[in-house]
Amino acid sequence: MRETFLQGFGGMDSIVFLLLYLALQNMQSAGYPIGGSLALARAIEQRYIRLGGEIHYEARVERILVEHDRAVGVRLHNGMEHRAGRVISAADGHATIFEMLEGKYLDDEIRGYYATWPVFPPIIQVSLGVARDFSSEPPHISLPLRDPITIGGVTQNNLDLKHYCYDPTMAPPGKSVLTLWIGSDLAYWKEIATDHERYEEVKRETAETIIAQLEKHFPGLTKQVEVVDVATPLTYERYAGLWRGAIEGWLLTSQTFGSPMRTTLPGLQNFSMVGQWVSPGGGLPPVAQTGRAMIQALC
Repeated sequence: MRETFLQGFGGMDSIVFLLLYLALQNMQSAGYPIGGSLALARAIEQRYIRLGGEIHYEARVERILVEHDRAVGVRLHNGMEHRAGRVISAADGHATIFEMLEGKYLDDEIRGYYATWPVFPPIIQVSLGVARDFSSEPPHISLPLRDPITIGGVTQNNLDLKHYCYDPTMAPPGKSVLTLWIGSDLAYWKEIATDHERYEEVKRETAETIIAQLEKHFPGLTKQVEVVDVATPLTYERYAGLWRGAIEGWLLTSQTFGSPMRTTLPGLQNFSMVGQWVSPGGGLPPVAQTGRAMIQALC
């Protein structure tokens, strides 16, 4: 039973998190959006556009423009500048504070967050498209390994497998999408990435190792794999600019649970932060919650 709780709920250190999740599900205040995260993002995008908003894609922010200690806009990686009456960052917290603002607006409290608070550990995500119907299997399976294996510099004693057969948009009939999150070591991948060919080779080896382990539980799966994708901690750094590859920001622990964080920076006007780096726990809920609170404050 101990192992079930630890594996099934990510090693969270309080039973309150389990009760919270079950309560939210029972209230139908939490769930899974058909079409996944892309469909959810597109729905928000279309609503925003209908309300008159504009979205600029492939427009990575390089610098937050500041004049007389007031945020006045942003400069993009291509040199373009956009002026604004107020700048709100939902981007990576470390990049926002220490790169886009060059670390000029800090105090001991904020330094303490980034020096001592734990972040969500970096992961490898292995995604497989298979010519096999997994709908009769539980959607989330923890597979204990008879012999531990080492992946990404970390010893693994079990594999957590998810399938998405409850979402008909994920795969054609008779086929399935499988994903596995595997704890990893950022330094391990940074060292390997100095040699691009070696980096790609290790990614292939990682996928092959995972598939070989799954084969033991699901005979014949190896020949049914049609699509393979491996995302390393460096992938999350590159795509989303996530500090230390932490896909959900601050780790939710008994220390950080319910801890209020400031959404403004000392000495800087017309600037605010929202998202998972100002609310421990990570993921989408803090983005929506802190974003809504920010809009209410502006109104």
